[in-house]
Amino acid sequence: MRLILILFAVILFLIPFIVPEGYLYIVGLSFLFAIAVASWDLMVGYTGKVNLGHTVFIGIGGYTAAVLQRALNPPVYLTIPIGGLVASVLGFLIGLITLRLRGYYFALVTAILPLVFMQTVFIWSDIFGGEEGFSIGVENALSQTTVGKYYITTILMLASISVMIYIVDSKLGVKFKAIREDEDLAESLGIDTTKYKIIAFVISSFFAGITGSAIVHYRITVGPDLYDVPLMLLIILSAVIGGLGTIYGPVLCGVLIYLSKNWWLKEIIELAGLPVNDEIILYSILILVGIFLPGGIFEALKRSTTKLKNILGKR
Repeated sequence: MRLILILFAVILFLIPFIVPEGYLYIVGLSFLFAIAVASWDLMVGYTGKVNLGHTVFIGIGGYTAAVLQRALNPPVYLTIPIGGLVASVLGFLIGLITLRLRGYYFALVTAILPLVFMQTVFIWSDIFGGEEGFSIGVENALSQTTVGKYYITTILMLASISVMIYIVDSKLGVKFKAIREDEDLAESLGIDTTKYKIIAFVISSFFAGITGSAIVHYRITVGPDLYDVPLMLLIILSAVIGGLGTIYGPVLCGVLIYLSKNWWLKEIIELAGLPVNDEIILYSILILVGIFLPGGIFEALKRSTTKLKNILGKR
């Protein structure tokens, strides 16, 4: 595993020397998207509570960073964590009210949240820029070069994913999994399920907020697309195909699916002259994975690796 991680780090370092600058910009954004997917998986994959309003926290983080930048012009390295903190506070307040709900009610409530917060952008357009959003200025970008942005997003992704993996592998993560497997049994064992669901929700919201803040500084604009339902669907698609409750799978598929939607598939469709769009192909893949690989690609790879080891061990 250590050798694989070293090889992965080397590949990430070398990408700017291989990929043209225009496409490198998309690769950097895919790393930020991967953080959002992993943070959604931390809540849904490890507690079993389906959050359909994750883009609310991405949007809150993004707009917090943008408004702060325009009003006070603080350093970039301050607005990104502040965006995460504001999103986590909102996550705490929403979680305190909604995470006592059982069944599908929590999912239904969270599904409405992006629509509510998107309306605030239109109502207070003088603050949030309305439908078009606003720019925070080139001088407030993550870096003045595409390569610089790429390396910053790479570090941010690796740091965020490392923290999330540490959390889910800790005693706290064990309690999350206990809630996922059987909430009633977890309660009977003395676990305060509401408390730990709120903790998971707050952590998930924090990393979503960081994602939104970083995206704003990456592309130097903010807009209501950060609250979009299509963005939420893409996050769900990536996490489910990758494998819920694994972190690694959603991160890998988050990068691959983002690149497919914004780069590879468009070129393939154009070259082949196919009468479909990228979303039809991506959602068809989701259906196929749901039928043939219900645990996701990462779990399928783990099972295949285990079988291969067993076969080699017998020999």
